[in-house]
Amino acid sequence: MKVAITTGSSKGIGKAIAIRLTKEKYFSIVTFNTDEAGADETLKEVKKIGDGMKIKLDVISENSVKSTFSLIQKKFGQLDILVNNAGVEKPFPIEKLSLEDWNSVVYTKINGHFLCTKYAIPLLKKSKAPHIFSIVSSLGEKPDPDYPAYCVGTAGTIAFTKMMALQLGKYGIRVNGIAPGTTRTPMWNTMGGDDEEMWKSFAKSNPLGRV
Repeated sequence: MKVAITTGSSKGIGKAIAIRLTKEKYFSIVTFNTDEAGADETLKEVKKIGDGMKIKLDVISENSVKSTFSLIQKKFGQLDILVNNAGVEKPFPIEKLSLEDWNSVVYTKINGHFLCTKYAIPLLKKSKAPHIFSIVSSLGEKPDPDYPAYCVGTAGTIAFTKMMALQLGKYGIRVNGIAPGTTRTPMWNTMGGDDEEMWKSFAKSNPLGRV
């Protein structure tokens, strides 16, 4: 059985990835931190086409991450795909951004990638075709002043992804970063992304004319 885990798969891009992995015949592990109802919906979609399970996972808690991958070890003995997707955003200028909010955004991206990758590696080494995907953003290379914490967090994950590709290649573990571009997800809506004119502007800036 091929096994995949997607962090932050209650909604948005993570949800779509978890479902797609099921279509590709993976046992899809859906994870959530606070949005259990969303995870239930994702798992419901997963089970329409294959099989999966949900796990509560706080990617910035080492105990939570350790226990999640320990469970995967006991249940499956290996892991084939890790998708580091979990992320949060607090769109405030620096002078209005609290340390708590800054840490929440940056730690979720950088520490979350680090911890999940660290504890996934022993399981990935047992796979015949191991792969780590990091969901990153172009904001890590071309910052937007409205999203300082997210830009810093995703810049760190880009560097981390490149470093892990170099470090893990000798084990046959492929590591790739994916920057999907502007995607209409629930997180965008919480940041004021429900403005239709804004989405039309995004679409015009895309060579395909859509988001």
